[in-house]
Amino acid sequence: MRPKRKGTLLFAALAGVAVYFVALSEARAVPSFSRKYKTSCQTCHTVYPVLNAFGEAFRRDGYRFPSANGSLDSDVEKAAAIELGQEQYKDLFPSAVWPDKIVEAVPLSVWLNGGVPINLPGSAANDAAGNTFTWGGIVAEMHIFGAGAFNDTLTYMAQLTLESDFGDPPGTFDIETAYLLWNDIVGPGHLVNLWVGRLFAPQLTSFGLHSSYLNDSVMPGVSVGGLYNPSAGFTLGQGHTDGAELNGIAVHRLGYSLGWVASSSASGLSPPDAQDVYAHIGVKAGGMALDGEGAGGTTTLDTLRPWAETSITFDVFGYHGFERLDNGTGTVAGGTPIPVRQGDPVNALGALIHAQVGSLVLTAGVNFERHERPYQGSPATTDPNGNIINGVADRTSGTAVVQYDEINYIVWPWFVPGVRAEYTNATVEGGNGAQLLRIIPGIAVLARPNIRVVLSGDLEWASNLPTVGDWGPAGGLVVPNAGQSKFEAEQINATVGVAF
Repeated sequence: MRPKRKGTLLFAALAGVAVYFVALSEARAVPSFSRKYKTSCQTCHTVYPVLNAFGEAFRRDGYRFPSANGSLDSDVEKAAAIELGQEQYKDLFPSAVWPDKIVEAVPLSVWLNGGVPINLPGSAANDAAGNTFTWGGIVAEMHIFGAGAFNDTLTYMAQLTLESDFGDPPGTFDIETAYLLWNDIVGPGHLVNLWVGRLFAPQLTSFGLHSSYLNDSVMPGVSVGGLYNPSAGFTLGQGHTDGAELNGIAVHRLGYSLGWVASSSASGLSPPDAQDVYAHIGVKAGGMALDGEGAGGTTTLDTLRPWAETSITFDVFGYHGFERLDNGTGTVAGGTPIPVRQGDPVNALGALIHAQVGSLVLTAGVNFERHERPYQGSPATTDPNGNIINGVADRTSGTAVVQYDEINYIVWPWFVPGVRAEYTNATVEGGNGAQLLRIIPGIAVLARPNIRVVLSGDLEWASNLPTVGDWGPAGGLVVPNAGQSKFEAEQINATVGVAF
């Protein structure tokens, strides 16, 4: 291995403990990337955190500016930096410390998230909450972000979150994201990259996790396992999972990812061996190239409407995972059932089409997910003599199809109306299946560059209920009677994000 690569790897290992915060300026949120390149947030975003075509290329390139005529990321960097050693130290390595640099200013940026639902009278949401409206939840999360570059090939991303649940304890603190991105390992630029740590999300599509204007994530937050077993928590495609991912872009328009990440377990059960693996491939026709370079590079941007393009992107993925569940057969000790672990292998396939014509954006995706042993069994009982009769595990499999669509129109860069639909069809042991359709109309607005407001409705139709007896794991609230269907308007939601 060449000395230069040795030094890069050594520095990456030591730098993994660093947290570098996003910048702020004059009470307006200025991400560290915006400060680094001295450019507007609208260079990469429409209504944040949704990325435009250039922002997606920047993310796929490992949080680096797309190259123009062979340029490096550092060539477009404008923020003042402190040199950590001289360039000649590279020739002296390992007798000298490998040099690098850090940005001169390290201020702090905070993003507050919150929301309040209006539970419509007569709805299941109103019955469950016991109220129509409260102010609880208007300030629900505080995020501290860190992101930047050590050099032209090593970048990093970190996200610290304080979440309030208004209970006891009053909240939780979590390192949601913290990973290193080692880009351009071998071959042409962007072809082979290795991202390691607590990943922002498994890349199952060509787009970032928060690519929906009306939902927290573009892929529905449906816990299929949770529809069968209340101890299950695995949700396909969601973020903040420990592991490693190899990804890249070939010929500017063909992207791929291969990942190996941690498997999940129910509360009270030890984590299983890391068995979750996935593979994704995507191709884009028209518009800006996936990496923002080549024939479809940044020169294709409309300077008056930088979000607009005519393109179609098609993605497919496969996922194999493992979830350790409580099968509900445990005996009771001190009034508390003892969790009994049950392995639930998970296999999923999915596809997504993302099409754009000017300011009109359409997303349509479908996931098929199969769980081999998700059901809870029969609980332990006691006979008249006080003897414990062990429960019996249920080895039945469960499957679900989750389909989602969203259509948006960017009227102005700060005003985006749209409609989203999510459909879940889950098998039910011994029944006819359970179906849930959610229709979510809404608008996303930037009141100011650092203030985001989303207003949305929640209309639901359901037929039957899943095994657990409610649609909570699929985000639903409607409660139809057994063997019947029901349509109901549940909520009007207002969510607000403020960065400062």
